[in-house]
Amino acid sequence: FAMQALNKLRRQGGSEVEQQTQQVAPPEFKVSIVKVKPQPRKHKVISYGYRVLVDDEVPEMYYFMYLPDPESAEDLHRGVVPAGFSAGVPVDDQMVYFHTREGTTGPEYQVVYTRADPDGGDQPAFEMSIDWTDDVDTLWIQALQRLEDSQELSEPALNFLDADPLWLFGVADAATQRALEKTAVVPMLRCMGQRPCIEEWFAYLNADEEGDAPYRWVVESFAEVELPQPYTSFKGVGSVVCYLNNETNETTWKHPFYDYFAQLLNHCRRSTEEEHIKLRINRVLWSYEAESQTDLSSQMPLVSPKFIKTLADILGCDLVEDPFMVRTLKTFLKAFSQMYHEGELDTQEVKWCLEIVSNERAKQDVARQMPYETDPTEQLDTGSGQVYCIECGQVATCYCPECGDCMCDTCFERLHARGNRQAHEPNHFIKCAICKVNPAKLQCTYTRGKYCIDCYQKKHRKTLPKFLELKPLKIDYKRSAKKDREEQARRNGQAPPLQQVAIVTPSEDMDPEIKEAFSRPAPLETTLGEKWHAFYDLRGVKYYYNFETQESMRRPQDSLIVPVATVDAAAMAERKLIVGQMAMSKSPRLMPEWHEGVEQDANHN
Repeated sequence: FAMQALNKLRRQGGSEVEQQTQQVAPPEFKVSIVKVKPQPRKHKVISYGYRVLVDDEVPEMYYFMYLPDPESAEDLHRGVVPAGFSAGVPVDDQMVYFHTREGTTGPEYQVVYTRADPDGGDQPAFEMSIDWTDDVDTLWIQALQRLEDSQELSEPALNFLDADPLWLFGVADAATQRALEKTAVVPMLRCMGQRPCIEEWFAYLNADEEGDAPYRWVVESFAEVELPQPYTSFKGVGSVVCYLNNETNETTWKHPFYDYFAQLLNHCRRSTEEEHIKLRINRVLWSYEAESQTDLSSQMPLVSPKFIKTLADILGCDLVEDPFMVRTLKTFLKAFSQMYHEGELDTQEVKWCLEIVSNERAKQDVARQMPYETDPTEQLDTGSGQVYCIECGQVATCYCPECGDCMCDTCFERLHARGNRQAHEPNHFIKCAICKVNPAKLQCTYTRGKYCIDCYQKKHRKTLPKFLELKPLKIDYKRSAKKDREEQARRNGQAPPLQQVAIVTPSEDMDPEIKEAFSRPAPLETTLGEKWHAFYDLRGVKYYYNFETQESMRRPQDSLIVPVATVDAAAMAERKLIVGQMAMSKSPRLMPEWHEGVEQDANHN
């Protein structure tokens, strides 16, 4: 811009301005010539790096001249200093490393040398790091001087290192320059570790981690896809992943599926949100079908925690914060699978699913904002005052341990008139000995009287002897007398008493509204909490999964398991003896006498 302004002034002012104004010449960059030393090359390229481009051209300060063939001294070639280049030279069983990076005025260089502690300590025995600078000659002279002063390397090693660093570390090497030219036209997957990380896969597809974050699944799918036959991969020179065709013995840097995933990424960038979601769901279902064809015996069902997580990620649901969405996602998976088999998924269906997700969240927000209603049964433990019926709201007179509710006598008789509830035994409330109104919750250990919490603390407690440290007993209305009898029978080795209850089941031709009135046991997952969700494995066995802790279990909590009744050991031993004699008997005509039921009849007779 400065040159254009000066030329404009010259044209406007004529020769007078031109004489007074001196033309500013553009800065000149001296292209350095790399010197070649007649010695074997031992450098090991760790990373080729990349060419720095400004307006699709390499700046002049990155160029140098070198001799590809030391024997032809006049055949100079033009080379480029790459940014991100790393190489090492082994000397005296140690490595001297050379790195480059992109600077503000040109390439910058760094030299690192480290000797580990021979005793295996964390701190190195010697460490040298010459910081970044744009003067490679001064940098290398300083590095050699420090290595010589510290006497870390032998004299032959120092003589070997006394060479031009660009030639010594392989920057001025025909193989390195050919690799840099190849990176301009062929994509290259770098692998600085044992396996390429997700950042390196992003760079391989020329994608940005932040800008292309919604399409991260494309990069992850590319990283996880298996190579087709007959390709195999290995880590080549410069930490570049190479793909070998075992039939043609040809090696390339380009992944066999590179074009497919590159086009898929570009398609996702141009698609709308609904089209992008539709594409992801199609790929999930396609992957599931492909896995089923490969190994059907170990294929998990579609409605499983793995695919529920995937669908939640697609629709933007957090199953840890919103566990209520699991049930909706199960329905979505079934519907999408059916549409996938019948034809292509419809974009309108995806829009409706997004609306359903939004509505479910809105309903949950409304439910969370509603005032919390305390459970009336909590007053039986800590609360004071009156307890009211869960059905009619009148003063409660009893508590049903099996139902877990406080009721009045009228509601208890009405709700327990038929069905399995006929076997429920209520615990009737005891009136306070002082107020005669509130249910007694404490029993005095001195007078054996029963009082409510207010009457005991404010009145009865003052009448007790002060020299005695008396503590009242808590009256437990939630304890079930029927379960106590069953437990006592099991301890005595007896079978728990059975109660004959007229169980009424709905018939097939019954009115649906009447059929809904019959009580049914609550699903097990409701007793485990909202964070546990039921699934079925490939054998059809039910299990429960927690998306927050990522735990799974086959059976419910121990408190929900009914213990097995104690078996009479003597009767079992006698039966085992009889069965053993039957198995060893040589008289087959006696066997029919021991069919099912005959043994019991014989014992009774």
